[in-house]
Amino acid sequence: MLPTFVLGNIHVGGTGKTPHASYFLQLISEMLGGPEKVALLSRGYKRKSRGFKWVEQESCWKEFGDEPMLLKSLNPHNPIAVCADRLEGVSRIKNSNPDVQVVILDDGLQHRALKPHFSLCIVDSHRSLKGETMLPRGGLRDLKSRIDEFDAIVISRASQSLDEELNSQGLNANHKVFISQMKNKPYEIQGKPRVLAISGIAEPKRFLESLSSKWSVVRRELYPDHYEFTEKEVKGWLAFIRNEKLDGIVTTSKDAVRIKPLIANHQEIKLHSICIDVKWSDEEDLKKMVYEWLQFTIFGPTKINNE
Repeated sequence: MLPTFVLGNIHVGGTGKTPHASYFLQLISEMLGGPEKVALLSRGYKRKSRGFKWVEQESCWKEFGDEPMLLKSLNPHNPIAVCADRLEGVSRIKNSNPDVQVVILDDGLQHRALKPHFSLCIVDSHRSLKGETMLPRGGLRDLKSRIDEFDAIVISRASQSLDEELNSQGLNANHKVFISQMKNKPYEIQGKPRVLAISGIAEPKRFLESLSSKWSVVRRELYPDHYEFTEKEVKGWLAFIRNEKLDGIVTTSKDAVRIKPLIANHQEIKLHSICIDVKWSDEEDLKKMVYEWLQFTIFGPTKINNE
Protein backbone atom coordinates (compact mmCIF):
# COMPACT_ATOMS: atom_id res chain seq x y z
CA MET A 1 0.00 0.00 0.00
CA LEU A 2 1.12 3.55 -0.68
CA PRO A 3 2.39 5.53 2.33
CA THR A 4 -0.48 7.41 3.98
CA PHE A 5 -0.43 10.74 5.84
CA VAL A 6 -3.73 10.91 7.71
CA LEU A 7 -5.39 14.05 9.08
CA GLY A 8 -8.40 14.06 11.33
CA ASN A 9 -9.99 15.25 14.53
CA ILE A 10 -11.87 13.92 17.52
CA HIS A 11 -14.08 17.00 17.79
CA VAL A 12 -17.21 17.15 15.66
CA GLY A 13 -16.23 19.46 12.80
CA GLY A 14 -14.95 23.00 12.79
CA THR A 15 -11.28 22.41 13.61
CA GLY A 16 -9.93 23.72 10.30
CA LYS A 17 -9.11 20.35 8.80
CA THR A 18 -9.62 21.40 5.17
CA PRO A 19 -7.14 24.34 5.14
CA HIS A 20 -4.62 22.16 6.99
CA ALA A 21 -5.08 19.40 4.42
CA SER A 22 -4.38 21.92 1.65
CA TYR A 23 -1.25 23.12 3.47
CA PHE A 24 0.19 19.60 3.81
CA LEU A 25 -0.75 18.76 0.23
CA GLN A 26 1.32 21.72 -0.97
CA LEU A 27 4.17 21.13 1.49
CA ILE A 28 4.68 17.45 0.64
CA SER A 29 4.29 18.17 -3.08
CA GLU A 30 7.12 20.68 -2.79
CA MET A 31 9.32 18.24 -0.86
CA LEU A 32 8.76 15.45 -3.39
CA GLY A 33 9.26 17.64 -6.43
CA GLY A 34 5.78 17.97 -7.90
CA PRO A 35 2.02 17.83 -7.23
CA GLU A 36 1.59 14.73 -9.37
CA LYS A 37 3.43 12.76 -6.65
CA VAL A 38 0.98 13.52 -3.85
CA ALA A 39 -2.68 12.51 -3.94
CA LEU A 40 -5.47 13.35 -1.53
CA LEU A 41 -8.25 10.94 -0.64
CA SER A 42 -11.46 12.06 1.04
CA ARG A 43 -14.67 10.38 2.07
CA GLY A 44 -16.65 12.97 0.15
CA TYR A 45 -19.13 13.80 2.90
CA LYS A 46 -22.74 14.23 1.68
CA ARG A 47 -21.88 13.61 -1.97
CA LYS A 48 -24.57 12.20 -4.24
CA SER A 49 -22.36 9.57 -5.87
CA ARG A 50 -20.94 6.28 -4.60
CA GLY A 51 -17.72 4.34 -4.94
CA PHE A 52 -14.34 5.68 -6.07
CA LYS A 53 -14.24 8.87 -8.12
CA TRP A 54 -11.52 11.28 -9.23
CA VAL A 55 -12.44 14.87 -8.42
CA GLU A 56 -12.69 17.02 -11.54
CA GLN A 57 -12.94 20.81 -11.45
CA GLU A 58 -15.39 21.00 -14.34
CA SER A 59 -17.91 18.65 -12.70
CA CYS A 60 -20.69 19.33 -10.20
CA TRP A 61 -19.59 19.52 -6.58
CA LYS A 62 -22.45 17.19 -5.60
CA GLU A 63 -20.54 14.29 -7.16
CA PHE A 64 -17.65 14.70 -4.72
CA GLY A 65 -18.72 16.88 -1.78
CA ASP A 66 -17.88 20.53 -1.14
CA GLU A 67 -14.57 20.00 0.70
CA PRO A 68 -12.90 17.77 -1.95
CA MET A 69 -14.10 20.20 -4.63
CA LEU A 70 -12.59 23.13 -2.73
CA LEU A 71 -9.31 21.27 -2.25
CA LYS A 72 -9.19 20.53 -5.99
CA SER A 73 -9.77 24.19 -6.85
CA LEU A 74 -6.91 25.18 -4.52
CA ASN A 75 -4.62 22.38 -5.73
CA PRO A 76 -5.63 21.68 -9.36
CA HIS A 77 -2.52 19.68 -10.26
CA ASN A 78 -2.72 17.19 -7.37
CA PRO A 79 -4.72 13.99 -7.96
CA ILE A 80 -7.71 14.15 -5.60
CA ALA A 81 -10.22 11.34 -5.17
CA VAL A 82 -13.19 10.36 -3.01
CA CYS A 83 -14.02 6.92 -1.67
CA ALA A 84 -15.81 5.88 1.52
CA ASP A 85 -13.64 2.76 1.77
CA ARG A 86 -10.20 4.24 2.41
CA LEU A 87 -8.32 0.98 1.75
CA GLU A 88 -10.02 0.61 -1.62
CA GLY A 89 -9.39 4.28 -2.36
CA VAL A 90 -5.65 4.08 -1.69
CA SER A 91 -5.43 0.89 -3.75
CA ARG A 92 -7.26 2.50 -6.69
CA ILE A 93 -4.98 5.52 -6.57
CA LYS A 94 -1.90 3.29 -6.59
CA ASN A 95 -3.12 1.14 -9.46
CA SER A 96 -4.28 3.97 -11.70
CA ASN A 97 -1.66 6.62 -10.99
CA PRO A 98 1.92 5.26 -10.77
CA ASP A 99 3.42 8.73 -10.21
CA VAL A 100 1.80 9.04 -6.78
CA GLN A 101 4.20 8.36 -3.90
CA VAL A 102 2.15 9.53 -0.90
CA VAL A 103 -1.59 9.73 -0.19
CA ILE A 104 -2.92 12.34 2.23
CA LEU A 105 -6.20 11.30 3.79
CA ASP A 106 -8.57 14.08 4.77
CA ASP A 107 -10.57 12.93 7.78
CA GLY A 108 -9.37 9.33 8.03
CA LEU A 109 -8.70 8.80 11.74
CA GLN A 110 -12.03 7.08 12.42
CA HIS A 111 -11.56 4.59 9.57
CA ARG A 112 -10.17 1.80 11.76
CA ALA A 113 -9.44 -0.58 8.86
CA LEU A 114 -6.70 1.75 7.63
CA LYS A 115 -3.47 1.75 9.65
CA PRO A 116 -1.86 5.11 8.78
CA HIS A 117 1.87 5.44 8.23
CA PHE A 118 1.63 8.89 9.86
CA SER A 119 -1.35 10.31 11.74
CA LEU A 120 -2.01 13.89 12.78
CA CYS A 121 -4.91 15.00 14.97
CA ILE A 122 -6.21 18.58 14.80
CA VAL A 123 -7.62 20.02 18.02
CA ASP A 124 -9.49 23.34 18.25
CA SER A 125 -7.88 25.72 20.73
CA HIS A 126 -11.27 27.18 21.63
CA ARG A 127 -12.83 23.82 22.54
CA SER A 128 -10.93 22.26 25.42
CA LEU A 129 -10.77 18.50 25.68
CA LYS A 130 -10.98 18.80 29.47
CA GLY A 131 -14.33 17.52 30.67
CA GLU A 132 -15.56 16.99 27.10
CA THR A 133 -17.62 13.88 26.33
CA MET A 134 -18.63 11.97 23.22
CA LEU A 135 -21.78 12.37 21.19
CA PRO A 136 -24.66 12.72 21.78
CA ARG A 137 -24.02 14.42 25.13
CA GLY A 138 -20.79 16.14 24.14
CA GLY A 139 -18.88 17.38 21.11
CA LEU A 140 -16.42 14.52 20.57
CA ARG A 141 -16.67 12.01 17.74
CA ASP A 142 -14.00 9.71 19.20
CA LEU A 143 -12.43 8.70 22.51
CA LYS A 144 -10.03 11.19 24.10
CA SER A 145 -7.72 8.28 24.85
CA ARG A 146 -7.00 7.97 21.12
CA ILE A 147 -4.89 11.13 21.35
CA ASP A 148 -1.99 8.99 22.52
CA GLU A 149 -2.12 6.95 19.30
CA PHE A 150 -1.41 9.89 17.00
CA ASP A 151 2.09 10.73 15.76
CA ALA A 152 1.50 14.47 16.19
CA ILE A 153 -1.14 16.96 17.29
CA VAL A 154 -1.96 20.39 15.89
CA ILE A 155 -3.79 22.87 18.11
CA SER A 156 -5.52 25.13 15.60
CA ARG A 157 -6.69 28.73 16.06
CA ALA A 158 -4.18 29.04 18.91
CA SER A 159 -3.91 32.37 20.73
CA GLN A 160 -1.59 31.39 23.60
CA SER A 161 1.90 29.95 24.01
CA LEU A 162 2.46 26.24 23.47
CA ASP A 163 2.64 25.55 27.23
CA GLU A 164 -0.59 27.46 27.83
CA GLU A 165 -2.36 25.64 24.99
CA LEU A 166 -1.19 22.27 26.34
CA ASN A 167 -2.49 23.10 29.79
CA SER A 168 -5.79 24.35 28.43
CA GLN A 169 -6.34 21.12 26.51
CA GLY A 170 -5.10 18.83 29.29
CA LEU A 171 -2.30 17.52 27.09
CA ASN A 172 1.27 16.86 28.20
CA ALA A 173 4.75 17.46 26.82
CA ASN A 174 5.04 13.82 25.74
CA HIS A 175 2.93 14.64 22.71
CA LYS A 176 4.53 16.12 19.61
CA VAL A 177 2.42 19.26 19.42
CA PHE A 178 2.35 22.20 16.98
CA ILE A 179 0.20 25.30 17.13
CA SER A 180 -1.37 27.03 14.16
CA GLN A 181 -3.50 30.06 13.42
CA MET A 182 -5.93 30.50 10.55
CA LYS A 183 -6.03 33.85 8.82
CA ASN A 184 -8.15 35.17 5.97
CA LYS A 185 -6.15 35.44 2.77
CA PRO A 186 -5.76 39.03 1.56
CA TYR A 187 -8.79 40.12 -0.45
CA GLU A 188 -8.60 43.32 -2.48
CA ILE A 189 -11.69 45.50 -2.16
CA GLN A 190 -12.51 49.17 -2.53
CA GLY A 191 -13.88 50.94 0.53
CA LYS A 192 -15.99 48.92 2.95
CA PRO A 193 -18.64 47.09 0.89
CA ARG A 194 -22.14 46.65 2.28
CA VAL A 195 -22.84 42.93 2.04
CA LEU A 196 -24.98 39.99 3.00
CA ALA A 197 -22.83 37.47 4.90
CA ILE A 198 -23.68 33.81 4.32
CA SER A 199 -22.23 30.91 6.28
CA GLY A 200 -22.95 27.19 6.17
CA ILE A 201 -19.98 25.88 8.17
CA ALA A 202 -19.65 24.17 11.56
CA GLU A 203 -18.19 27.14 13.48
CA PRO A 204 -19.42 30.35 11.76
CA LYS A 205 -18.76 32.78 14.62
CA ARG A 206 -15.05 33.25 13.92
CA PHE A 207 -15.63 33.77 10.20
CA LEU A 208 -18.29 36.40 10.83
CA GLU A 209 -16.15 38.19 13.41
CA SER A 210 -13.25 38.33 10.94
CA LEU A 211 -15.32 40.39 8.49
CA SER A 212 -15.85 43.45 10.68
CA SER A 213 -12.64 45.29 9.73
CA LYS A 214 -13.17 45.28 5.93
CA TRP A 215 -16.86 44.62 5.36
CA SER A 216 -20.07 46.32 6.40
CA VAL A 217 -22.26 43.30 7.13
CA VAL A 218 -25.87 44.43 6.81
CA ARG A 219 -27.35 40.99 7.42
CA ARG A 220 -26.15 37.49 8.36
CA GLU A 221 -27.67 34.25 7.08
CA LEU A 222 -26.54 31.13 8.98
CA TYR A 223 -27.11 27.57 7.74
CA PRO A 224 -26.06 24.09 8.93
CA ASP A 225 -22.64 22.75 7.97
CA HIS A 226 -22.53 21.48 4.34
CA TYR A 227 -26.00 22.92 3.73
CA GLU A 228 -27.25 22.40 0.18
CA PHE A 229 -28.50 25.80 -0.94
CA THR A 230 -31.48 26.01 -3.30
CA GLU A 231 -33.09 28.47 -5.67
CA LYS A 232 -35.38 29.47 -2.81
CA GLU A 233 -32.42 30.85 -0.85
CA VAL A 234 -31.06 32.59 -3.93
CA LYS A 235 -34.37 34.39 -4.52
CA GLY A 236 -34.36 35.58 -0.91
CA TRP A 237 -30.77 36.81 -1.15
CA LEU A 238 -31.47 38.57 -4.44
CA ALA A 239 -34.50 40.36 -3.04
CA PHE A 240 -32.54 41.56 -0.02
CA ILE A 241 -29.59 42.71 -2.14
CA ARG A 242 -31.94 44.71 -4.37
CA ASN A 243 -33.94 46.21 -1.50
CA GLU A 244 -30.88 47.26 0.50
CA LYS A 245 -28.77 48.12 -2.58
CA LEU A 246 -25.95 45.90 -1.34
CA ASP A 247 -22.59 45.35 -2.99
CA GLY A 248 -22.99 41.57 -2.94
CA ILE A 249 -22.52 38.46 -0.82
CA VAL A 250 -19.49 37.55 1.27
CA THR A 251 -19.01 33.91 2.24
CA THR A 252 -16.43 31.23 2.98
CA SER A 253 -14.57 29.46 0.18
CA LYS A 254 -16.29 26.19 1.13
CA ASP A 255 -19.74 27.77 0.95
CA ALA A 256 -18.81 29.40 -2.35
CA VAL A 257 -18.39 25.95 -3.91
CA ARG A 258 -22.10 25.31 -3.27
CA ILE A 259 -23.31 28.83 -4.08
CA LYS A 260 -21.53 29.58 -7.37
CA PRO A 261 -23.52 27.17 -9.58
CA LEU A 262 -26.80 28.59 -8.26
CA ILE A 263 -26.00 32.23 -9.00
CA ALA A 264 -24.31 31.66 -12.37
CA ASN A 265 -27.32 33.17 -14.13
CA HIS A 266 -27.71 36.04 -11.66
CA GLN A 267 -24.95 38.38 -12.74
CA GLU A 268 -26.13 41.14 -10.42
CA ILE A 269 -25.09 39.00 -7.43
CA LYS A 270 -21.42 39.64 -6.81
CA LEU A 271 -19.92 36.85 -4.74
CA HIS A 272 -16.91 37.51 -2.51
CA SER A 273 -15.25 34.27 -1.40
CA ILE A 274 -12.89 34.35 1.60
CA CYS A 275 -10.19 31.69 1.68
CA ILE A 276 -8.20 30.66 4.77
CA ASP A 277 -4.43 30.42 5.15
CA VAL A 278 -2.74 28.34 7.86
CA LYS A 279 0.05 30.10 9.75
CA TRP A 280 2.45 28.30 12.11
CA SER A 281 4.27 29.44 15.21
CA ASP A 282 6.93 26.77 14.65
CA GLU A 283 6.83 26.04 10.92
CA GLU A 284 10.48 25.02 10.59
CA ASP A 285 10.07 22.33 13.25
CA LEU A 286 6.92 21.12 11.52
CA LYS A 287 8.66 20.95 8.14
CA LYS A 288 11.55 19.07 9.70
CA MET A 289 9.16 16.48 11.13
CA VAL A 290 7.46 15.93 7.77
CA TYR A 291 10.77 15.87 5.90
CA GLU A 292 12.27 13.29 8.23
CA TRP A 293 9.17 11.12 7.97
CA LEU A 294 9.39 11.16 4.18
CA GLN A 295 13.14 10.67 4.12
CA PHE A 296 13.81 7.97 6.67
CA THR A 297 10.51 6.16 7.15
CA ILE A 298 9.29 6.00 3.59
CA PHE A 299 11.82 6.63 0.87
CA GLY A 300 15.39 6.69 2.11
CA PRO A 301 17.76 9.68 2.05
CA THR A 302 18.50 9.77 -1.67
CA LYS A 303 14.98 10.21 -3.03
CA ILE A 304 13.92 13.46 -1.43
CA ASN A 305 14.21 16.80 -3.16
CA ASN A 306 16.77 18.54 -0.92
CA GLU A 307 16.19 22.02 -2.23
